[in-house]
Amino acid sequence: MIALAMGVIVGIPVAFILGKLLGKASEALIAITGVPLITYALALQELGPFAGPNVSIEGSPEFTAGTETFLGLIIALTYVELRTRKGLRIDDFIQISFISLPYISLGVALASQFWRGFLAVGIALIGIVVALSMKNPLRGLNVKPCPQEIGDCLTDEDSLMGAVIGGAVIVGGRTLREFPRARELVECMKRAGKPSSLRKATGLLVSLLPLLAVLLPPGDITVIAGLATAYISTLIGAALVTKGQPAPCPGVAREYREFLRKRKRKIDVAV
Repeated sequence: MIALAMGVIVGIPVAFILGKLLGKASEALIAITGVPLITYALALQELGPFAGPNVSIEGSPEFTAGTETFLGLIIALTYVELRTRKGLRIDDFIQISFISLPYISLGVALASQFWRGFLAVGIALIGIVVALSMKNPLRGLNVKPCPQEIGDCLTDEDSLMGAVIGGAVIVGGRTLREFPRARELVECMKRAGKPSSLRKATGLLVSLLPLLAVLLPPGDITVIAGLATAYISTLIGAALVTKGQPAPCPGVAREYREFLRKRKRKIDVAV
């Protein structure tokens, strides 16, 4: 279990330190990616020339390496849960919502390269994550009711982003203070159409694309291709949710995007 120990010893502190500098979303991303990735690399090194796609059985070196990598992912997810249970800012919540599944899928693929059985276990884990999200879409979000003059929505202290999640309109507190048409923005978001079931299903499938890394030969190519796929999956998933939707108030939407751009937030939010 040396690989797992090193993955946790290195990955968790790095995530914690960078999280203090870059925010909770970065902390979650680094933990979910870093711990299983470091564990995978060290486990692969331990296996040496015997590493490769296999159908090894319990008790083999490959099974042990896969177990370590999968446990690294579980430990990372547990760490993220503990670090975010006191509540997330709206900005961090939205970003974590987009990045979680692609990078969890990557961790599952890394473990499954050692033993294919982890692919089924990992898909079950992803199913649990999705089910918990559907049961309580606002889970982990630290918000309060918007001021009465703004309307029926939820806000925080200093976020910029906005979204409609589980039928609830959430808008960053900084946006409410600084965006001149904040009240109109909230009203427009209430009238915005929900993504279709097909669009949601497509977004879920896209987030699972990093699982395909299990088909690659173990080593650097898997790491590079897996990380690239996870990143692209995140961008496509965000685009499916935020773009292509009819905007009931195109003028307000345009001004809001410009408002975000001026504050160096490169994100399009459909309103």
